[in-house]
Amino acid sequence: MKGRKSGNGKLYRINTLGTYIYTLGLSLLCWVAGYIYSVGFPVYGGVSAPPLWNIICRILPGKTITYLVAFFLTLGGAFLIHRANYAVMIIRDKTLLPFLLYILLISTNPDFFPLKSTSVGVFCLILAMYQLFASYHDSTAKDKAFNAALCIGIGSLIWVHILCFLPLFWIGMYNFKTLSIRTFVASLFGVGAVYWFLLGWCVWQQDYTPFTIPFSTFLKFRFFITIETVFIHWMHILFVGVLVFIAILYILTHQHEEGLRTRQFLSFLIMFALFSFALYFLYEQSSEEFLSTACLPVAILLAHFFTVNHGKKIFWFYHFSILFFVLLLALRLWISLSNMVI
Repeated sequence: MKGRKSGNGKLYRINTLGTYIYTLGLSLLCWVAGYIYSVGFPVYGGVSAPPLWNIICRILPGKTITYLVAFFLTLGGAFLIHRANYAVMIIRDKTLLPFLLYILLISTNPDFFPLKSTSVGVFCLILAMYQLFASYHDSTAKDKAFNAALCIGIGSLIWVHILCFLPLFWIGMYNFKTLSIRTFVASLFGVGAVYWFLLGWCVWQQDYTPFTIPFSTFLKFRFFITIETVFIHWMHILFVGVLVFIAILYILTHQHEEGLRTRQFLSFLIMFALFSFALYFLYEQSSEEFLSTACLPVAILLAHFFTVNHGKKIFWFYHFSILFFVLLLALRLWISLSNMVI
């Protein structure tokens, strides 16, 4: 492959066109398999889901359009992650891996097919994260604090549990030396603006279910019951956990190789990933959505690890990981189809 050096000190690069093409190709193959076997279709909302999400589920057309919409939303989310990484330069080398790994993580888990409320909510989180990173060391950035909270507030109209990430953003503002009384109040106004307009709509319609239904679910904690979960489902989560642990361990042991700004951005992404996994166990009724949200920071953390390492073992570990995710999806689909036949 391109990027290797001859001699004893061979350099194995993952950031090559061939790797990009086959990673994206395998992701597309996963979507085709999901479409053929109608994984997750039709899309349902639920009595405890926000009314706006239920409306979206009801107006979704046939399977083909639904899958196309879901796939392009995934592409859009991956593109925003790539642009956010490029704009604030979290990864020092030029790479498309954040884009590709996000698509791969979404594409190889049938629990995310074809469309979840986080498919839209992730746009809001990425935009909010970009506003947070752009306000680095600017305690007067009231507009960015307002915009970040506004994005989270808008996302909560479709997935109310996105509000759980607001305290995480306040911690990020504190670590980035952005938090002040003015920026904190601006963030409250950002969320408040969304719900002020929502309240006006409810008063006009004489219908307060957009408030009562989502927040009754938001305040209901229910721990995830692991006993009833199939082991094959846990294999995917555990393998992602192992990859994240390796990436975090590398970041912590090689901090001197990065600048202060990059270290703080990576620290926030680590908190983001761990926080998402913690909420996965705290809210059973929204566990899949939190796992989907975790793909956002995980994609960047893994992209950072595989981009800055050029060793032979890392090179083959990347390719093994890609194939493992795809084969695991195939196994889960096969087991699911076998159970349906029985």
